[in-house]
Amino acid sequence: MSASPEKISNALLAVSFCGLAFFIPFSISGANASIMIGFLGVIVGVISVPAVRARFARVKADRMLAASALLVVSALPSVFISENLQRALGDWKSYWLLSIYFLVAYGMWSCRVRRAAFWILFGSATLSCLVSVAQYRGGIDFSFIHVAPRPRPAGTLFIMTFAGILYQLITVNFAVLFHRGRFSRLEWLLSGGLLLQVVGIFLTLTRGAWVALAGGLATATTLLKRRGAFVVAAVLLAVVVGFVAGDERVRRKVVSIPRLVHGPTDVNVSTRFVLWDVAWDLIKRHPVLGVGMGDFTIEAEKLIGDRHVETSTDSHNVYLQVLATRGLVGFIPFVCFWVVLLRCLARSIPPPGTGAAFGRHFAAGVLAAAVAVLIGALSENNIDDSEVFIAFMFLAGLAKSFALSPDPEDPRPGIRD
Repeated sequence: MSASPEKISNALLAVSFCGLAFFIPFSISGANASIMIGFLGVIVGVISVPAVRARFARVKADRMLAASALLVVSALPSVFISENLQRALGDWKSYWLLSIYFLVAYGMWSCRVRRAAFWILFGSATLSCLVSVAQYRGGIDFSFIHVAPRPRPAGTLFIMTFAGILYQLITVNFAVLFHRGRFSRLEWLLSGGLLLQVVGIFLTLTRGAWVALAGGLATATTLLKRRGAFVVAAVLLAVVVGFVAGDERVRRKVVSIPRLVHGPTDVNVSTRFVLWDVAWDLIKRHPVLGVGMGDFTIEAEKLIGDRHVETSTDSHNVYLQVLATRGLVGFIPFVCFWVVLLRCLARSIPPPGTGAAFGRHFAAGVLAAAVAVLIGALSENNIDDSEVFIAFMFLAGLAKSFALSPDPEDPRPGIRD
């Protein structure tokens, strides 16, 4: 077999990975284009290259792919019964897309391209946070650079989307920071970008993302069992405390968090309380199939009555949203998907003493990011957000790719499914 198809497949995958790494913190349209290039690369390789077919057979047998397919199929009944079919199809698309994103990321065998993707993603997120700081500080209007001021900045994305992506990337970057066990120029570069990303997520004024980030960093610190992780976590906490003390808008948001246990502190929180109550009513009325994947707004507005809410687009809680719109038929496969995913990610982390450095820390960071995503799902509709899910499945696929095809510095046999 000619080497040409393999080179074409590898080139397409490299372009796809680097494109995804750049566009994830900035734009869904660029990410979609990148993933289709990567999917084409997978197809070219599977059709033309025996070695790629052999590797891909292991990907097809992965439990995570089966769980993804089950999740996609289980959502179909709630799509068919939906009155708002256009929205239902849009929501459903994010679920079948996740299988493609996972496949393309999992199909990356080149260690060099994986490292390049990590650094491009790190740089893109840092640049996006620089844009956010400029937005928060009044914008920039110089020559061809035009950055409009925004009281709640988010780079070029929607606020909740930006925050949902950022707490995942911060968690992974935090874990990778310790993979060499020493601090040199590389680690100082990572630390500088990490601090800027932490500032960026606090500027969004999104409390749910802050709590999710705290959960992700705590999980990563526990998994790594490194003294340096505790030190850096303490330094980040000190930076956050200083930042909060110096910014009134951020301080008001932070101070309001412990008050939530006593009831709503502002209209955003009271909106969530109303929507959670409405979602629970819908669950009790339609426990099997739900109200329909695209019909939460239609049904919720019938029950809201004179209670004031800022929005009724979704329930601002993924678990209630899935139960209300897809019922138990959709919720049980949803839970199974996350159980399988967490188990697969945990088993992708090489044990200590195997020589695994970058791959082990990256996989631990992705597992911690999964915990952060599940925490964030308590107050935001993050998992149903295509951009947020693209970022997560890209990271999950990369983590599995390290297990299937370790870096030279990470020698260990095979993959544990």
